[in-house]
Amino acid sequence: MRKSFAFYLCCILFSLVAAQAQQQAVAPSDPKALMLAASKLNNLATDDAKPWHIKATFQLLDEQGTVIDEGTYEEFWASPTKFKRILTGKTSLLTDYGSEKGMLRGESHGDVPDLVFNVRRDFTNPLPDEQNIERSTYLSKPVTTSGLQLTCVSSTSPFSPTDCIDNAEPLVRISAYPTDSIQILRNRILRFDGRAIPGDLKEVRGSKVVLTAHVDTLEALNVTDEALFSPPPDATREARNLRIMISGGVAQGMIASNPPPTYPADAKAARVTGTVVMAALISKDGRVENLQVTQGPPMLRQAAMDAVRTWRYKPYLLNGEPVQVQTTINVIFEMR
Repeated sequence: MRKSFAFYLCCILFSLVAAQAQQQAVAPSDPKALMLAASKLNNLATDDAKPWHIKATFQLLDEQGTVIDEGTYEEFWASPTKFKRILTGKTSLLTDYGSEKGMLRGESHGDVPDLVFNVRRDFTNPLPDEQNIERSTYLSKPVTTSGLQLTCVSSTSPFSPTDCIDNAEPLVRISAYPTDSIQILRNRILRFDGRAIPGDLKEVRGSKVVLTAHVDTLEALNVTDEALFSPPPDATREARNLRIMISGGVAQGMIASNPPPTYPADAKAARVTGTVVMAALISKDGRVENLQVTQGPPMLRQAAMDAVRTWRYKPYLLNGEPVQVQTTINVIFEMR
């Protein structure tokens, strides 16, 4: 896809999301049926999928377009309870195993950035499953750009993403997460077992590319090697340190206490406003850890970080047990 084409798609998507609350959506005949068809075509890790192996490379970029991390995502998948998933960065490694006991964590070190956590979802499971779609209500709006006709669909639930689906075939071409200010562009469609996944991903925040990813291998998997899926002996103990990724909208609903930031005097005098976007790890007891600014006016960043470090969240429960979560936190500064 040419750069101008991607840029126009981003602009259209931003306009769609911003106007969604103010305009009545124009629904096609059945947006839920469209989401169900798209889920069946675009989701690869499902109960009825044949075993597969995928390997992809990624690059993480800062606001200036400099590569700040790069590595690989690789997964060997036989079923929802039988897989091995590996994320490798410059200074990080994360290995997870699927089992009948749930997901177990194997060898790991360093902190995997939140955008990298999402690479697996964006390649192999970008949409909800059939049960979640059936429980949801959807609005839709048609979009035509550069000859490509899309239907952009979003749930009426708060903080839901918007997915733009090709009218010619239910391929998800763009997804937008308004609470995290991220759009995902999908190109070079690959086919496997009647499914379709993007061969190339581009994640954009505002007008800046923050992550690119490229599938090098997508192939059928021979599952006779049981050792491939066997977690190490200490994986069960490590499972209690499981960390998962949640959206900024979900994290917002977990807030127990969030004292507002102090507006810096020099920024107020200069009438500087804007949103500071931060990546954060929330501990099992709801404390904010490993806070990093990813975007926002420099004069406001420190004040935002000072405030967020005092915030407290309700524990996120997985199978009844609290787990660490990686998320995005937005702090808005505006003149009153």
